Amino acid sequence: MKLFLLLLLVVLAGAMPEPAGKVSPTAIVGFWQPANKLGVLRIYEENGLFYGVVVGPISPQYLDAQNPDATLRTRDLLGTIILKSFRFDGKNAWRGGTVYDPENGKTYKCILRLRNANTLVVRGYIGISLVGRTVIWTRLP
Repeated sequence: MKLFLLLLLVVLAGAMPEPAGKVSPTAIVGFWQPANKLGVLRIYEENGLFYGVVVGPISPQYLDAQNPDATLRTRDLLGTIILKSFRFDGKNAWRGGTVYDPENGKTYKCILRLRNANTLVVRGYIGISLVGRTVIWTRLP
């Protein structure tokens, strides 16, 4: 019973209503701040794919200390692309991409969804989307 309730909670946590009306493929383009407020990301479109790069401000200097590549552990995260290769699915999600988590140095499959024009739901997962973590990013003016 506990397992069933846990699974139900996970499914409901990932479920969200789609915004009213048709969503533009470029609706996620802009500046976003993750819930941890450690930086600002700029999501941009390039050749039909969407990417997110850390544009600042990160204070104090925030290094990529957990990167599995030892040669990158001293790089500043400013300028690092952490969202890669997302495609708009024609509905309300951007899929097929990955998200890099600098807090643990791991890269995860990811789905991006707009809850509304100013709220981006970022779901990083391993294998299937039920096994993962969801964070909320807020659009900056």
